[in-house]
Formats: sequence, C-alpha cells, structure tokens
Amino acid sequence: MKKIYYCQRIKDLREDKDLTQKDICQILKMKQPQYSRYERGERDLPLDILVMLSKFYNVSCDYILGLTNDKRGIGYSEPTEKIKYNIKQEGNGKNIVKIKEN
Repeated sequence: MKKIYYCQRIKDLREDKDLTQKDICQILKMKQPQYSRYERGERDLPLDILVMLSKFYNVSCDYILGLTNDKRGIGYSEPTEKIKYNIKQEGNGKNIVKIKEN
C-alpha cells in the first residue's frame, strides 16, 4: 500500500469541505504541524486518527486508504449496468424462476 493514497485523500477531503488544517486539528485535538505531517506522508496515519477522520468525513477507512474509490467502502460498487429480471412461478408455484430481460 502506498502512503500517497491516504495523504492525498485526507487532503482532498479537507479541501472539499473548505477546511484548513487548523480546523481539522481542533476536531482531532492535535497541533497543526503534527497533522500536516500526515498529509505530507512524513508520518504514518495512526488508526485512531484514521477512524476519526472517516467518521468526520462520512467515508470508509477503505476509501481514505485508497483501497476503493467508492466512499462507502469495498463491496459497495454500483454495477456498470442495471439488469432487469422477470420473476415467474412454475410447477404449481413451487419453483421461482428469474429470467433476465434483454
């Protein structure tokens, strides 16, 4: 895993909300130079800070870490196309058949 993912992600998330590093530091209860080191990749992002940022920005830790581009996390990717099915019962209603529409 590359550090650049979370460094850039936490910076982008902060800037998307028009917040300064000082604003985030007040939420995280830390000094600005310490937080700046996380955004620059000079220090590893501790798990407790990762979780706090994830909750604050309402995104998954997976997203911050760069494991997915979906802010909801791994496993939430939308299908590329919506598939429609017809459902019918066969055999006196004992069997349900799902037929994909073309």
